Amino acid sequence: MKKIFLLALLASSFTMQAQTLKDLLYKGKLKSDTGSVVRKTDDLSAKIDTTTKKPAEPEKVKVKPVVTDSSGNKMVAMTDSVAMPATGPADNATTVKDNNKLWKEFVDTVISTLNAEVMNGKKVKKGDYYVLVDYTIATDGQVTVTNVFVTPENKFLADQVKERLSISTPRLNPVLTSTGTARKTTKRYNFTLTGK
Repeated sequence: MKKIFLLALLASSFTMQAQTLKDLLYKGKLKSDTGSVVRKTDDLSAKIDTTTKKPAEPEKVKVKPVVTDSSGNKMVAMTDSVAMPATGPADNATTVKDNNKLWKEFVDTVISTLNAEVMNGKKVKKGDYYVLVDYTIATDGQVTVTNVFVTPENKFLADQVKERLSISTPRLNPVLTSTGTARKTTKRYNFTLTGK
């Protein structure tokens, strides 16, 4: 029992010594001597540099880019790609919605027209159809539907979905990078249609 306790004590002392050396190395408190080697048995107090302290970096000021919407109103783009009006009263009619909300509302209207006009036809069998839509938001906010995948495969339904999504696609807010410049983004959206 004493031997096991002694071995555990010895192992923990080596671990503690190694941990302090590691901490000193990575925290930058050891002087950088390129030609010297630091051993476990060396006295580290002579090699620790306590005279210099690293200055704290000042916080960087984030500049919010100014974006104009389709009517020419100036808008301040936030970091999460939500644009808010720069000036003027804050009523519900003038606030700009998030891209995801705008796209969901648009797709919900398209789904209701698809259910009323396409899903009752003879070319669509009964059952559930999983629809995956790939779309691209350009730097000016213009949306382009690139691909429509329907599972189980139905070419007629895929063509109808793509055609109806492309007819009156809304203009979304441009997606901004951390520097405030607009970038082209590809996104996906899925929904389910039921044949009757």
